[in-house]
Amino acid sequence: MNDQTRKRQRRSPQERLVDLERKQQAITEKLQAQLQALEAQKQRIAQAPSSRKELRERQMRFERAAAVIAPGWDQRHMLAAMEMALNEDEETLRNRGEKLMEEHGKGRRGRRAKPVS
Repeated sequence: MNDQTRKRQRRSPQERLVDLERKQQAITEKLQAQLQALEAQKQRIAQAPSSRKELRERQMRFERAAAVIAPGWDQRHMLAAMEMALNEDEETLRNRGEKLMEEHGKGRRGRRAKPVS
């Protein structure tokens, strides 16, 4: 009976390390696949018509606000102003921008002419 019993085979520390590295590699590959799937889903949502509509509306509000605040400015003036504002605090600029968009970015009420596209 003793001849038939099988003794437990102990693994060396190197073998255990190799197994742990294999497990880590498998988990990493699995997580990378999940991250890629999430990125693809995020891009699909960003490409959705509702997202494009929101971006278009935000762009129109910006253009209206820019026309009211600085009527004679074009893109070159805007870029120069942005470059000068790089030294300012980002949070302060964001808050001030939100306030200005609320004040000047809203369209007029009532019927509007169709945009030429």
